[in-house]
Amino acid sequence: MPTFNRCQQLPHAIASVLQQTKPVDEMIIVDDGSTDGTFEMLTELAARTVTPHIVPLRQENLGPAAARNAGIKNAAGELVAFLDDDDIWHPDKLARQLAILDASPGLALLGCATDTLKLPGGSRLVAIGEWKLLVRNWFLTPGVIARRDVVLHCGGFPEDMRHCEDYALWLRIASGHQCAFLNEVLVSCGHGKPTFGHSGLSADLAALYAGEMDALARWSKQRNAGMAMSALAEAIAGVRHLRRRIVAARYQTG
Repeated sequence: MPTFNRCQQLPHAIASVLQQTKPVDEMIIVDDGSTDGTFEMLTELAARTVTPHIVPLRQENLGPAAARNAGIKNAAGELVAFLDDDDIWHPDKLARQLAILDASPGLALLGCATDTLKLPGGSRLVAIGEWKLLVRNWFLTPGVIARRDVVLHCGGFPEDMRHCEDYALWLRIASGHQCAFLNEVLVSCGHGKPTFGHSGLSADLAALYAGEMDALARWSKQRNAGMAMSALAEAIAGVRHLRRRIVAARYQTG
């Protein structure tokens, strides 16, 4: 869990991990250069919490990608799950996903639906290959559980990206490994945030689009995709960007 100056929101995210029906083995929280007393709070929490093992790490402000990578490198388990400091896991999130991963040893990454992203219809498991991922990023980071060795083999989150670094990693994983999406809402995103288009990364739609194009360029280079394939992926991203612009405009006009 990366965090930066969210001392007030962070306890809600932490509580949602501690309340899992399937307990975590360890919780690694990376303070990305906070100045609001976050690390002191985490140190006190770790000292008084026996189970799970809470590991507070501190680094200079390098961004969420570097913070997540630090957590992955320090993790002891075979599986890593991600959570942002203003998001909430539902109590049975880990139990539902771990049951699937235990039964599917070839599955490298498993995402889940959130209150902001889900498929129509009822609960079901959907295979997500790279082409489905090119059409839409089905893996919101707080819903993802992945095999640690695969994440490390794929290079982790690109630390030179500030937007869509998660999308770049998911594309890299999906190009060579099995991934799936559990269509059950097990995460609530953006605790206390205003609606889409008003705050957060989604408010900076130009930067979000540039980040997606960067992720696609990296995917194309890694896959040695031809011009036609790359152009199609970029065209799809352009359609997504236009849709976001329309949705944001509707929110802003009420």
